[in-house]
Amino acid sequence: MLFQKFFSPCFLNHKTSAMKNLYITLCLTLVFVLSSSLTKAQSTGIYQNHSMLDFSMDTVDDYGYEWPSWIFSHWIWEGEGTRQSAQQIMDDYLAQGIPVGAIIIDSPWETGYNTIVVDDSLYPGAQDMVDYFHAKNVKVLFWITGVINIDVQPLYDSIADLGYFMKANAADTFPAVVSWWKGDGSLIDFYNPDALAWWKGLMDNVLDLGIDGWKCDGTDYYALGAKYSPYLGANVSRLNYSHTYYQLFHDYTRERLGNKRVNMTRPIDNYGQIDIGGDFVAFTPKEICFSCWVGDQDGDWGGMEDALNNMYYSDVYGYLAFGSDIGGYRSDEALYPGLGRDKELFIRWAQLGALSPLMENGGGGEHRPWMFDEETNNIYRRFVKLHTSLMPYLMTESATAYTNSEALMQFFNKNDYSFMLGPDVFVAPILAAGGNVTVHFPAGDNWVYLFDSTVVKTGGSSEALNFALSEFPVYVREGSAYTINDPGLISSVASVEKEMEFSVYPNPCLLYTSPSPRD
Repeated sequence: MLFQKFFSPCFLNHKTSAMKNLYITLCLTLVFVLSSSLTKAQSTGIYQNHSMLDFSMDTVDDYGYEWPSWIFSHWIWEGEGTRQSAQQIMDDYLAQGIPVGAIIIDSPWETGYNTIVVDDSLYPGAQDMVDYFHAKNVKVLFWITGVINIDVQPLYDSIADLGYFMKANAADTFPAVVSWWKGDGSLIDFYNPDALAWWKGLMDNVLDLGIDGWKCDGTDYYALGAKYSPYLGANVSRLNYSHTYYQLFHDYTRERLGNKRVNMTRPIDNYGQIDIGGDFVAFTPKEICFSCWVGDQDGDWGGMEDALNNMYYSDVYGYLAFGSDIGGYRSDEALYPGLGRDKELFIRWAQLGALSPLMENGGGGEHRPWMFDEETNNIYRRFVKLHTSLMPYLMTESATAYTNSEALMQFFNKNDYSFMLGPDVFVAPILAAGGNVTVHFPAGDNWVYLFDSTVVKTGGSSEALNFALSEFPVYVREGSAYTINDPGLISSVASVEKEMEFSVYPNPCLLYTSPSPRD
């Protein structure tokens, strides 16, 4: 029954259902400074310095990695927007003193699904819009899938006549039609070089704008029912089709625009229906999962656990960097009119987002923190700045993780979903209302509480604790190369630059042996 539910078209239309909701409030700011050994380290070229204010600028990307540093900035997005609303939401975040590193232009923005042609009635002057974001050092991604709907005429029929669509089986004389959350359509046969060249021509319509990447949504899973490639003359596995789809967007976008372009894609997503990971529910090739999100969840505590479950399995699989929709994708307007989500849940999810490699906020219902209240806005601002301050740390630690095919978030178990963010930051998510959590501190070292450095916990111990909304179970390894500080609520990005200057060790793991989660 579970498998029938998992594969049913009704279930895969998951984006249309509405559920509970969330909200935001929290605070903190991490400051990473050099240890006393900095002078020696600099002389050997081991360390790098970066100003936090450069978080969205190309000038910070001097690490020489496969991924740019802006993937670890704060991302925002809204569904069913316009050029005016997209520019307004970014301007509003910045006016609130909340740093923004990237914005996603979500659907609908095209003349049809998927013409990859900007609808001028929604986004007039698309080039000017992209330039507007770039002028403020904000990266721009466009949502996309690999489906063309049957109502996009005459495009659909012409492509069907050319044999560019996948089929259900070899005997069929027509394309497989799948019902997805935006209508009925067919999957492109990305194995066909002619179809591929034609599709790249469509992509050029948007790549010519100089965008920074795509949000590639998950229609590739419908290849389960559209598994036959007319060009290959053979069935292909769903995972192979998924990899081909995501690799195309990664490779061609970088071919056209350079290696600092990154796509937001899925790592593991079991849709909250089956407690499994592995190939069956994997999407993106591990090698290009630089900024993945774990799909669409309900806006309640169960939805947050579903997100953590996908993160856990994404870690096990070896995906590098991932996060979740803060507050959940789906909302519950009946239970939370006007907001769609509970304040406490939104706060706890925002805290989790700040301690994830990808911090992104958007989805159904209200996600703008200032629309809740001033407290929420202040706390959200501080957590975004906490996340932003982690960027040099995440960049340097991601190199070692990528080489080892490991995640930046390494979970200890899927009971409490406690995890290490890199080698030095330990996090115990709050999974229910009330702020109560039993924290099991990793053995081998003592742990300094991020919000009060006088609070030090013994490694290997367990303690039932309660956390105010303004705090979160975040601890730093005692004696690590990093010094933590909370300079208080900072009102603007400019003042952050003055108050918070960091230098980051590219690989603190070289300095000691870190206990491995899940051992």
